[in-house]
Amino acid sequence: MFTVRVPATIANLGPGFDSFGMAVCLYNRFSFQHAAQDALIISSDSSADTASLQQESSQASAGSGLLFRAMDVLYAKANQPRPAFQVTVQADIPVARGLGSSSTAVVAGLVAANQILKEPFQSLTLLEMAVAMEGHPDNVAPALLGGVVLYDDRPYPLPWPDEWRVMTVSPDYPVMTEAARRILPASVSMEDSIFNLRKASTLTYALLREDPDALRASLHDRLHQPYRRKLIAEYEAIERLVMDDGAFGMIISGSGSTMAIFYPTVLHAFLLEKLEHLVRAKGWSVEINDVSVDTEGAQLLYSEPL
Repeated sequence: MFTVRVPATIANLGPGFDSFGMAVCLYNRFSFQHAAQDALIISSDSSADTASLQQESSQASAGSGLLFRAMDVLYAKANQPRPAFQVTVQADIPVARGLGSSSTAVVAGLVAANQILKEPFQSLTLLEMAVAMEGHPDNVAPALLGGVVLYDDRPYPLPWPDEWRVMTVSPDYPVMTEAARRILPASVSMEDSIFNLRKASTLTYALLREDPDALRASLHDRLHQPYRRKLIAEYEAIERLVMDDGAFGMIISGSGSTMAIFYPTVLHAFLLEKLEHLVRAKGWSVEINDVSVDTEGAQLLYSEPL
């Protein structure tokens, strides 16, 4: 028996649509053991999250859940038959909120299968399989590798200073990836394309040079956030508050509904108090997580012979 811990991820980072992502210290844990047939057991404090994760990541009896499909992909690549497993999931990442919950299932399945088969594949091969399954790399790359990742045809790690922090605000309603993709225009102008090219380049500079002014200037986008913010009722008020109070910027995490606020660590207590006051005044139902960047990615927590 062994457990794979996979971090939540914030995809896009504003202008880096389908290219940039970061892993943060909020986790799903998947414990594997042999069984007579595939089974997924969800352990979560939230019945709504349990139902969503069950629908999104299991359907084990049909063999179509993301977790078991990922295991099947790796076993097939290794030309090995896959035995059945019981997997218990401690689900602490909000589901269908843009924090990469489905990517944790893909990454956990690949890491687990690779462990069981005595690690025939390197991490970059696992990543290629994960990207092929997901269709885009911005969640699975940081989930597997940790840290901040820019992905082209391979991952490029980027630093994140200790003096910068992340706060996520997750409303109690989902934004499904399919709906968030449908709302985007089929084409964009040359002007908007150039705008995002400049901002993504500035974001890379900001991270490499640890430049807070460049980070403030970079967190703007014209490809997806102007459209997706319409799906998040709380977005405008929260953005106005945090920007007035000294944050570097606020973005939509993945396809939403989670919003990610980047800010100097010294503002932590002040910003959290102001945000909690706003939430109470508005009567919103949201989950606030103050998180640091996870630098380890998917981890095998413990192992016993299988």
